[in-house]
Amino acid sequence: MLLLLSFINLFFTGFQSASPPAKVGLTIDVQNIRKKQGAVYIALFEPGKTFPEGNPREGRKLDVTGNSVKATFSVEPGDYAVAVYHDENGNGKMDKRVFGIPKEPYGFSNNFRPVMSAPKFSDCRFSVNESGKAISIRLE
Repeated sequence: MLLLLSFINLFFTGFQSASPPAKVGLTIDVQNIRKKQGAVYIALFEPGKTFPEGNPREGRKLDVTGNSVKATFSVEPGDYAVAVYHDENGNGKMDKRVFGIPKEPYGFSNNFRPVMSAPKFSDCRFSVNESGKAISIRLE
């Protein structure tokens, strides 16, 4: 009986679920803040069709006190994209002009600058490896 229990224990030990990947730090430094008022919103996206206006994996709101703000996220290694905007007037939304053109400063990872339409995830994709990553986004 003891031998049978040992065998069962050994058998199931091999099938235990793998531990989740270790999380690492992703630091996002938002540069070129022109007005020291309002808040900067940072949206972190995983691969998918919701970028940049859908539901992000995680978001942050940072009060502006200087020419830059910095946030650190805890993420699993993988691919991500970031969208950022500066809510200068503090109304909680990105103000837009005719045809949806932003009135307030914004930016994307890879400092991608869209021309005629919103960027795709692939335009702004970057990889985070097991040692973490730091990126900088310049508001325009």
